Order: sequence, then C-alpha cells, then structure tokens
Amino acid sequence: MLVSLNITTRDKLLEAAVRVLNVQPRASLADVAQAAGVKRVTLHRVIGLREDLLRDVALRALEQREQASAAAIKGKRKAFEQLKAIVGALVPCANSCHFLWTNPEVLSDPEIAPEIKRHDAQLANLIDRAKGEGEILSSIPNSWIITSLDAVLYAAANTVEADGISINEASSLAIQSLFGGISKRVKGLQLAHD
Repeated sequence: MLVSLNITTRDKLLEAAVRVLNVQPRASLADVAQAAGVKRVTLHRVIGLREDLLRDVALRALEQREQASAAAIKGKRKAFEQLKAIVGALVPCANSCHFLWTNPEVLSDPEIAPEIKRHDAQLANLIDRAKGEGEILSSIPNSWIITSLDAVLYAAANTVEADGISINEASSLAIQSLFGGISKRVKGLQLAHD
C-alpha cells in the first residue's frame, strides 16, 4: 500500500524524477531519491516501484501540458497565435514535456501512449491550421516542427535553471527561436519555399 503524503512532497519527488530521467533515462530509484534529497525508502513508500514513478511522472506531465495549452489558447482565434501562446505556456513544464516526447518506456505504456498520441495529434492539427493560414512553411514536416518545439522548450528550461533568466524571458526566447530563428538572415542556405 502506498502512503499518501502532501502534494508538495510528491511534487518534489516527481520534479526531481523528471530532471534526473531526462539526463539519465535508466536512472535508478536511488538516483532519483538522491536528487530529491530523500532516502530511497521514502521515494519507494510515496511512489512505489520504478514503473509507478515513470507512470506518475508521465501522467503529471500530460496534465501540466493539457492545462497550460488550454489556458494559453483562450481568446485566440488564429491557429498561429494559439501555437505561439502554447509554446510560451509550456516553458514552465518544458522538462515534463521533454520527458513525454523522449522516454521510450512511457511511449510504450498502454495507458499513457494513447494520451501522448492524442496530444501530439492535437498539436499536429494546430500546426496544419497554422500552415493553412500561411504562417508556417507547408513543406516542413510536422514531426520536424514538434521535435524542434521539444528542443526549444528543453533549451528554455535549462537556460532558466543555468542562467537564472525569468520564465517570461525564456518563453519569449522560445517563441522567437522557434518561429523567427536566431538570426535576421541565414547566409548561404537555400530554404524550401511554398
């Protein structure tokens, strides 16, 4: 039987798990416990087995992603504006999103995999609508855009942690980097145009 502690303790454990598992996908419960500053027995008592930990991290990440995305698109009609708002809103939970998109163990979980696919299909639909608006090159595959989104979000999260920039600044940088690039002009590169 798992012991129910307050949400703060559980969240602390899950946040530590995300950070550790993004760097070391095969990390042990002892590694996660050490990162969380607790004993392994505490982690085991609160979460359970490693499979339970992965599932809890994934379910929490899905919830964070859903809530952030839903709040971000309120009042925005154009798909491109919604997409930009979602990118900015996902920065605070970027590590969790990265975990969902890159962890093979949760991608094969029969309960979680369909939810990840559903979320990704919604994102792909939004990208398609933004392409239809003429805001995104239609020649760029959605898989490239989603992978780029993951990379930019992960970079934003790491920059907040390493350089101490604000979440708002990281959100702006993520939106600029993904949709505007980091240079005014790329020399010597021939891009496919619609």
